[in-house]
Amino acid sequence: MASATLAGARHINWRTGGDTTSPLSVGVLVMSFFTLSSEIILIILEELDPLSLFHFCLVSRTIRTIVTDSNVSTTLRYHYELALCGMRDGPPGAYSPRTRLLSLLGHKRGWPTLSPSAEDKLCITPPTIMGVSGNYLFHASQSPLNNGFEWILHVYQLRSFRMAPKSRLPYYQHNVPFEIRKVTIDASEELMVLAQLFFPPQQNSAITVMLHIRNLYVCQDHSRAAQPRLSFQTDWWGDFPPGQRLSIEQIQICGSLVAVSIRLELETGEGTTELVVFNWCRGGSPVRTFTGDLLSFDFIDESRLIVASHPDDDESDDSTGTTWERRSDGLYVNEKGKRPPQITIQEIYRAHDHDFPGSRSYEFAEAWSGVSFVQLCPNHASNTPPLAGTLFHDDASCRLIAVLLEFQPHSVPSGCSRKIIVVFDQCKLPFVEERFGSVRWEDWQHHCMVLNLPDHADAVQLCGRRLTFFENLKDAAATAVESTNRVHVLDLNPWTANFLWSLSRTDPPWRWRDTLTALSTVFMHRGSRYVRTSTVDTINMTWMDTTEDSLVLYDEREGQCLIRILTFGKEVRSPSP
Repeated sequence: MASATLAGARHINWRTGGDTTSPLSVGVLVMSFFTLSSEIILIILEELDPLSLFHFCLVSRTIRTIVTDSNVSTTLRYHYELALCGMRDGPPGAYSPRTRLLSLLGHKRGWPTLSPSAEDKLCITPPTIMGVSGNYLFHASQSPLNNGFEWILHVYQLRSFRMAPKSRLPYYQHNVPFEIRKVTIDASEELMVLAQLFFPPQQNSAITVMLHIRNLYVCQDHSRAAQPRLSFQTDWWGDFPPGQRLSIEQIQICGSLVAVSIRLELETGEGTTELVVFNWCRGGSPVRTFTGDLLSFDFIDESRLIVASHPDDDESDDSTGTTWERRSDGLYVNEKGKRPPQITIQEIYRAHDHDFPGSRSYEFAEAWSGVSFVQLCPNHASNTPPLAGTLFHDDASCRLIAVLLEFQPHSVPSGCSRKIIVVFDQCKLPFVEERFGSVRWEDWQHHCMVLNLPDHADAVQLCGRRLTFFENLKDAAATAVESTNRVHVLDLNPWTANFLWSLSRTDPPWRWRDTLTALSTVFMHRGSRYVRTSTVDTINMTWMDTTEDSLVLYDEREGQCLIRILTFGKEVRSPSP
């Protein structure tokens, strides 16, 4: 079959003078390539990396026909689909290219159609904290111990059909002698970091943030950590008066670095945030600290952070009359008197020829200065090496960055809904020569995609090039038989438009909504059809988390918390011994 297909390709090019879809279709080069033997052509194509092979297919219809025919070469089809889906091949292992391809095709179809291949359910007592990190679900709460209390941490490894199947969710339970405020996990290092706020008994001592560097599976000190406990003394001490509180907002890991943000909030809602970066392997003092109106952050890599903020017109002028209100993961401002929100690329380490690490800012539109909520949505796709046995994984170079903005009802700019999401590829941002330069919105907006979200959108999260959120419909016109929440998945991969368009013409398992046409089809954005939302109505839910393989839906009720874990993909069989 392969020889026949390639022979036909040679015949077509000999007769037409080249592949007419290619910009190189005129001249001897293309004709010479297609007059090579079938075996040589296949060898050349199989030597290309997936992205180069994909680009070759974009400029040659004949090559695309050869590559996408699984009967010609399963390896070629697999490499093509990897690039198409923004994935990379996993570590070498016992699984054949055909097995990897079937799993990838199942993953490719499961998410757009919101058709899970497995569903796990948990019913637990409402915990103090819970969430998802590094494809692990955790929850923790206090438990009586003798005359005091201890904390019990429960950790579940979520399913992934990109690895060998598991009959049940691996489960770990750890007893911890301190109050856990935040948890973050990096399975590639078998690392779990537990964040604690330590309030000293002496009123004249500073409150300290403690990061406990633990092994994920046994909760003992991590073997690679020079100091198993990292500490940072805040600028605050003593008991707080009523209305004031200190909280750990975020904690994230990137390679050898771990960053934590701590916020002091006053009774008026005003406050300040400290962002501290440690090297958890070396230990010692923080390698970088930031103080100011830093609302949310994410690692780009081990040398840079990206921070979303909403700066004042004059940081030293308190005459604007601004009032603040703190909600789940952002800071709300109730009055104007602010500059437009911005993102800032912060260098972590100092360059050899400079005294201070650089900082480059990108401002949003002036019309958005009255925004009431700013939140950077960290990308949950792993940027660490994949675990052994992983068939394929998200390509870190394809990761997107998203910033969620919400406007006051009376300050919604023309053409925007009350909630918008700004999505961009960090590597495509315009270069700033000055190490402390700033870029106006007019100079970088063409690198962004601005999407309007429903007013009741919540739990907006980003994983690779997939944006997810759920919509609370309790205040919308819904009948008694309809559920009160709707899950949305937006595919932001421009190369999958044709595949998504073909799915939208079939009878989907989700329900289309005429009122959400702009969010339920492949639609035009800057001349490209590539955004489409899958929607599905669900049972009541209070929150949602997203991983590379799963949606985790929470429903907190009186006395219990129901958790549904929907995993997408195609289960692979374990390789024969």
